Amino acid sequence: MQNTTVQRIVVLLLGCILFLCPSFSAMFSPLIFHSSVSKDTISIRLDCLNITGVIRPFGNINDGPLPIKNESSYVDLTDHYRDIGMTSIRTHDLFGPTDMTTIFPDWGADPTNESSYHFETSDPLITSMIHAGCQVFYRLGESAGQNQTLRNPPTNFTKWAEVCTHISMHYNEGWRQGFYYNIVYWEVWNEPDLGGFWNGTADQYYELYHFTADTMKNWNSSLKIGGPCTSSVTNVNYTEGFLQYVKDHDVPLDFFSWHRYANTPFDIYNASRHIRQLLDSYGFPDAENINTEWNLDILTPQRDKDNARNAAFTACCLTVFQDAQLDYAYRYRGNQENNWLMRFLGLDLSLFTYHGVYKRPALTYKVMKDITQDTPLRISTPIMDASAGITYLAGISENHTNISVLVSNFDADDTQYTLEISNLPWNTTYTAVQYLIDETHHLEITNKTTYNTSPYMLTQTLKSNSVHFYRFTNSSVLPVEGPEVAKIPFLLRLPFLDPLARILAIIIVLFILS
Repeated sequence: MQNTTVQRIVVLLLGCILFLCPSFSAMFSPLIFHSSVSKDTISIRLDCLNITGVIRPFGNINDGPLPIKNESSYVDLTDHYRDIGMTSIRTHDLFGPTDMTTIFPDWGADPTNESSYHFETSDPLITSMIHAGCQVFYRLGESAGQNQTLRNPPTNFTKWAEVCTHISMHYNEGWRQGFYYNIVYWEVWNEPDLGGFWNGTADQYYELYHFTADTMKNWNSSLKIGGPCTSSVTNVNYTEGFLQYVKDHDVPLDFFSWHRYANTPFDIYNASRHIRQLLDSYGFPDAENINTEWNLDILTPQRDKDNARNAAFTACCLTVFQDAQLDYAYRYRGNQENNWLMRFLGLDLSLFTYHGVYKRPALTYKVMKDITQDTPLRISTPIMDASAGITYLAGISENHTNISVLVSNFDADDTQYTLEISNLPWNTTYTAVQYLIDETHHLEITNKTTYNTSPYMLTQTLKSNSVHFYRFTNSSVLPVEGPEVAKIPFLLRLPFLDPLARILAIIIVLFILS
């Protein structure tokens, strides 16, 4: 029996033990909070004259807006992406169209010959991203799959880099009846620290990155090239080791990319600050810090990926990202196929169903679009890291017509807070409107009151895994309430099935990555 087979069996057995044995399961399962009330009251004090910058929407997503399958039941998400404020799309896990072996299938072909390339399936997808008003973030490499040959390092790094350059020429310079889309960001490979994507060594990845970055930058210095797209920010080979190689060999590094599927927003906040510190310490202060995949921990139950818990997780994340020294954060993912088994296993991480129905986390992005479009100037708050599970964010419009406040609770106890807003910009009456996202509200207005006093003061209880969004305005225009959201099937609401779903998910993931 081969060593790799033995290793897979050992990992599988360990996974089964961890998720069957309660004493170990508690360390790896998401915390389950029972309804309780915190004895502490949070004081939120906002001064409309104290502005500390601009709120960033972080409207970045993997995949879409075209459906993952060309079938009548699948929906184009272009309008959905516009509605929730998506501004950038990463081209990973489109499962074929933008992968290297689809575009350049014959590795014996001439990389300078137009006839060697096949853009028939990638062009409609890239064009749809542009038409949706989004910037394209192009991942160079292959999607997840079971074809082991696609995980091997290219046999000729120089040729691979030439192919990458010609793909950029097609989309940016009109080469081979192409386009002028000005795609700036180009990411080299995906998760080379995992055997499911890269069967080579770390040193081989360094070399591939070296050849690719040098070749593409020599052709067009305005392109931004980055990597290593590591799945773990604690993997020394793809953090310190990669940065040391890039530094020693004077290789261009425009951005460092990494992934994090986390139990808490605080985990992602810490990971981002860690990467920024590493980049600065290795002499790359201008390199951008880009997360190219994030979401709740993959092994959380499917209901927690679709419900108010993930909406609150998302709201806390989008809040802490403002202070995490992070440049972009690409959520995984926008669309998904209609696969009931994947949903039972908890492996559907999409914001929308395959037929276009919103899930509750998508509503959080809709809120962030309203905040950043209407009230982009950030009102000063303490640094938000979500370490206690509670975050808040506030903004004001440049013309002082609107003020927004977002207060979020992920997995903390029900918590009372007082909201005080001083130096309101109006001497006349104004309207205060409260929206709610929880298990029974899909970004719905729960209160609308007219005031003529300053400062504004309110005391509220923020329940666990809920989101409060406030709009204060002296105009008659208000953010639109959220649409109806997808219902979670009865079977996925049964907690006693979670251990079985986890074990099966581990088996599936190991099978895919084996």
